[in-house]
Amino acid sequence: MRILTIIGGILMVLTGAFCFSSPGQTFLAFAFVVGLVMVLNGTIHAVAYLSGRGLHNKGDNNGWILTDALITLLLGILVLCNQLVADTAIPMVFGMWVLVTGILRIEAATHINKEKKQKNFRVTMITGVLTTLIGLFGFINPLVAWLSTTFLLGFFMVMQGINIIELGINMPHEKKAYVKVYKRKREPVLITEEDETPEKVAERLKAREEAEAEAKAGAIIDENL
Repeated sequence: MRILTIIGGILMVLTGAFCFSSPGQTFLAFAFVVGLVMVLNGTIHAVAYLSGRGLHNKGDNNGWILTDALITLLLGILVLCNQLVADTAIPMVFGMWVLVTGILRIEAATHINKEKKQKNFRVTMITGVLTTLIGLFGFINPLVAWLSTTFLLGFFMVMQGINIIELGINMPHEKKAYVKVYKRKREPVLITEEDETPEKVAERLKAREEAEAEAKAGAIIDENL
C-alpha cells in the first residue's frame, strides 16, 4: 500500500499543477479530474488503514488516517456528482478540507514516538502546521479575492499531495525476510583400489547419509524462518 499511497500523492500534486496551468478556467472544467483523484486517494487511504491494523508497529497507524480518507472520499463524490458548482464556495469548502487534514496530522504527530522516530515526528508536525495555515487561508476573503478559484484549488491540491506522499513514505509496513542458501561445492575425489575395501565403502555411504540428513534439516529450518 505504500507504493499506491505515494502514487496517489503524486497524482494529487499533478492535479494541482493542472489547475495552475489554466488559472482562468472555471471549477467545472476541472471538477471531474479533481473528484476522481480525490475518490482514488480516499479509497487508497481507507484500504491502507485497514491493512495496516495487523502490523506490529500499528501505534502510528491511528484513526486519523481513516478519518481523513472518509472526508476526502465524500468530498470527491460530491465533486463528481456536481454538487459543488459555485466558484465562490470552492475556497471555503476545500479550505475546510485542508484545514481538517492539517489538524489531523498535528494530532497524528502526537502519537509518534519522538525518541525512535524523531525525523518522522518533525516532518509530520511541520506539514501539519503548514497544512492548517494553508487551510485557514481559504477563509481569508480579502486575500482570496486576488486569486482565481482554480489557482487556489491547485494550491490546496499540491499541499494535500505533499501530505499524502509524506504519509506513504512513513507508512508502517512489514519487511520481508529473505534467506539465501549457499550450496557448498564439492571437489572431485580420486578413488584408489585401497578405497574400494568394504570398510571404506561403508564409511563413504555413512558420510553421504549424514550429509543428506544435514541438508534436509537445514531445508526445514529455512522453511520455518
